[in-house]
Order: sequence, then C-alpha cells, then structure tokens
Amino acid sequence: MQKTIEKENYLKTLYKLEEKSQLATVTSLANHFKVSKSTVSNMIKKLMLMKLVDSGPYKPILLTKSGKKTAIKVITKHRLIELYLYEKMQFELDEVHEIAEEIEHIKNIKFFKRMQKILGHKNIDPHGTIIPRCEF
Repeated sequence: MQKTIEKENYLKTLYKLEEKSQLATVTSLANHFKVSKSTVSNMIKKLMLMKLVDSGPYKPILLTKSGKKTAIKVITKHRLIELYLYEKMQFELDEVHEIAEEIEHIKNIKFFKRMQKILGHKNIDPHGTIIPRCEF
C-alpha cells in the first residue's frame, strides 16, 4: 500500500496531537479534517495495515515507531520549507504554511538535505516551533 498525501497528513496530525499530549480519537480526527467518522475509521484501518498506527475499539489512535518516523519526516520537511520561504524568499509569516503544505510531500531527499545546508541546519521554524532532527 503506497503512502499518499492524505496518509501523510493523518500521520502529521497524530504527531502534533502527541506533541501536545492530546489523545487522538476517530471523533477528534473527524472534526479536525472535517470528514465523517467512517472516513477516518477507513483511513485508520489502512494505516494499521501499514503498521503506522495502533488502535482498537474505544482506544486512542497512536503512532507506531514506523509511523512516528514517517510523521517526523513530513513535519521536518514542512518546517524547513516554512523557514526557507520566510528567510530566503522573504515570504510573509502568514503565507508560508499554505505553500509548505504543498511542497512537504516531495520525495526527493537531496532537495531537503540541500535546504537544511542552506539554512545552516537551524532547528527552529519561523513560528518558533522546533524542527525535529531526522535522517532523510
């Protein structure tokens, strides 16, 4: 089963909830993504088959080690892009998120390694959030 943008967005959201020490449930994800609970349940089943999340009836949805690694990769890409857009391309702070949402799904690792180098391996994005360290 191939990882899609939608799956990466679920993993990223689960990671951000864990960062805030919030439990992810089908209901909370349905509200976040503005979709039905059955849509979320179907995605969680796919992510479980891929061994990216773990859950059960009436239990929170948790990232597995592999799921967390994938989520960190996407979040690192996103925050690097925001920093690059802000510092190097002089985009306004309120413009960088939307652009980063599109670019973060690029698979070419050389692109992000070069971006890290250009940015001097900084670890804080322009919003003041930590950029996780990850091996692309």
